[in-house]
Amino acid sequence: MGVTDQPLVSVIVPTFNEAPASLTASFDTLVAQTHTNFECLVVDESSDPALAAACQELCRRDDRFHYIRPPARVGLAASLNLGLARARGAYIARFDGDDLCHSARLATQVAYLEAHPDVHVLGCALEIIDDVGEVRALRRYPARHAAIARRMQFTSAIAHPTVVMGAAVLRAAGGYDPSFRYAEDLELWLRLLGRGARFANLERPLLKYRQTSSERGDAHWEYNLRARTRHFSASYWPERILGIAAIAVWSAMPATLRRVIYGRVVLRKL
Repeated sequence: MGVTDQPLVSVIVPTFNEAPASLTASFDTLVAQTHTNFECLVVDESSDPALAAACQELCRRDDRFHYIRPPARVGLAASLNLGLARARGAYIARFDGDDLCHSARLATQVAYLEAHPDVHVLGCALEIIDDVGEVRALRRYPARHAAIARRMQFTSAIAHPTVVMGAAVLRAAGGYDPSFRYAEDLELWLRLLGRGARFANLERPLLKYRQTSSERGDAHWEYNLRARTRHFSASYWPERILGIAAIAVWSAMPATLRRVIYGRVVLRKL
């Protein structure tokens, strides 16, 4: 398949020691997209040479795929910036190497953004799958900007792997902050909100997100709090204070209790 002179969408896929079978399944869902005017920038930090070679070989199957290998381990945020530096599309789409896209994902999200030029960051609902690909839950997010901005004060109100956003807006904000080892997406969303970017979510699930554990380590919550305090402002200030307090309480809970609450409240079972 030949790549166009100017792809409309640049899909950035960071990978790390991904199993070839899982990576193949994920890449196949990109190849099958009904919107074909895209490029895929795979930034591979695999420490296993065999897995890195397998990833590179998979990228050779389709000349819209470009394999990028950092000379040293740089982390997720810096990997995303490497992809952004190479991206030629007007839109940046995020995707992870173990997830699965609906065939109409790019077409649906691009059509929405083209019809709503006031929206800069667009996500969607997602289905959560286990390690064998079975759908375990459906996760929806607020559809409109005002609800997203308010929810963002307590939790992430847009799923990073589902996002398609304007490349110009992302670059103008400076891309991802590589100092954030975790919560790099939340830091970016709060920064973009502060710059006046507008968000939206589609109610239709267009991605299957592979999740085998709901537990996040203490470092994640440390960076979550850092992002919230860094971007604290007068907007939504009561919610922001409550959100910071809620994250502090949540991070102090025993992991077993967090898993129970996550399973019963955060996930909506099918």
